[in-house]
Amino acid sequence: MHTLIGENGKVGYGCLDGPVRFNHEAFPLRTFFGRKAGALRRRMALGAFSYLGILGDGFVAGLAAVRLGYVANVFGFFFDSGTGAYWERSVKDRPGRLVFPLDPDACAIHYESRGCGLDLAKSHDRERLEVEARFGERLVVKGLFPYGFRHHPLRVVNPSCGDPNRFTFTEKCAPLLPEALSVTFDGVERAGDLGRVAAVYDWSAGFFNRNSNWLWSALAGVLPDGTPVGANFAALVNESFYPENAFWVGGKRIRLAQVVFDYDPEDPRREDWRIFTEDGQVELRFRPLGERGERTRLPFLKVNFRQFFGEYTGWLRDPGGRSVRLERLMGVAEIHLSVW
Repeated sequence: MHTLIGENGKVGYGCLDGPVRFNHEAFPLRTFFGRKAGALRRRMALGAFSYLGILGDGFVAGLAAVRLGYVANVFGFFFDSGTGAYWERSVKDRPGRLVFPLDPDACAIHYESRGCGLDLAKSHDRERLEVEARFGERLVVKGLFPYGFRHHPLRVVNPSCGDPNRFTFTEKCAPLLPEALSVTFDGVERAGDLGRVAAVYDWSAGFFNRNSNWLWSALAGVLPDGTPVGANFAALVNESFYPENAFWVGGKRIRLAQVVFDYDPEDPRREDWRIFTEDGQVELRFRPLGERGERTRLPFLKVNFRQFFGEYTGWLRDPGGRSVRLERLMGVAEIHLSVW
């Protein structure tokens, strides 16, 4: 087992392919000028979030829990790619109302209040990810995804957004293929043929940089020949040492270095995004079909983000030169700016 914080508070940065002891309490959080941070500052700086995006035939559904030192946020959304209709329910609450154990190997997230409920439980030992969520009477999700180390999640530890006085652990994986799944929106079952449904998963925690900005992209699906494929790409965030970039084809993970996001900053929906690597391993076009977003301005919190739902077309190429062609595969892309 990899112990995250070693002797003298040194962070064990790296790409980790096994169990992790997330002993964040041993980390000597320091201020900008190197002084040891007090208990209140530590509590405010420690954060975690988890996201499950379900990509199906004609829809995207998302579930997430965010735990910060001063607020908790739980949300669920549903997007119909055929009609462009979008619905979301988001609840902000006291941090203590959200159960979010800081264990990346076995974490059972639980929230129940204000007509919303979310249970998102992961166990790498048991090789399963279970979800049960209810957002009022409109969105109800229940499912089981086989998921463990044999699925080769990408787990990296880096300085948090380039700040050597903080760290972030993140775990990404795609695609997760359901063993059982129901996605009901407005009383209509949408999951349908489970052979055409896949998910993207994210679990992140650490002492976040107050200024956290990123570009993020993820996709998941099953190709016409039955090959499962997924990807996770990120820039501007925690990739200073070990990039958060990889794609998975047929159960095999291919790690990548830098990924470039080329889009219109004035209107990201005006034209296709280009997401690519300089060496040609990734060459994708992303066509936004819809979006969700949030703009929050408070004395202690600022958030400005836009998440887009759409289709990916292009190719992924492994180091051996073998290419996988994608044609209108569902996924998401995000622009995130925050001071938290």
